[in-house]
Amino acid sequence: MRNFIAGLILLALFVVVVGSRFQATDADKLRAVSQVVVAKLREALPPTLNLRLPVAMMGQEQSQRPVDAVRARLASDKRFAGIAFTVTAEGNIVTLRGVVPNATLRRLAVGVAQNTIGVEGVIDELAVPAE
Repeated sequence: MRNFIAGLILLALFVVVVGSRFQATDADKLRAVSQVVVAKLREALPPTLNLRLPVAMMGQEQSQRPVDAVRARLASDKRFAGIAFTVTAEGNIVTLRGVVPNATLRRLAVGVAQNTIGVEGVIDELAVPAE
């Protein structure tokens, strides 16, 4: 229900913003409206939802290097929360190092790296603790 209300608020604000004609002096009003929208969205979203990294990535220029793309994808994936990966590359061959809790996460991490644009190969040096 909260998500539906937040969506309605966003839709209403979008209609108001797009339907009105802005002048240079309206920047403060627009900033205030955006702050209200962000506050309402934060209230409506579950507290465990991690949006910081994906939102921060949108504001930055996307890197063309495969190693940076793999790092960003692993860092933004909720399945790998709390796992420290070391990602290095020689050309378009990426090496993954670190300790993952199980073999499933190991396969997932290698799959994410392999399916990243620009990566031609993945060297898997991830360790899984003995059970």
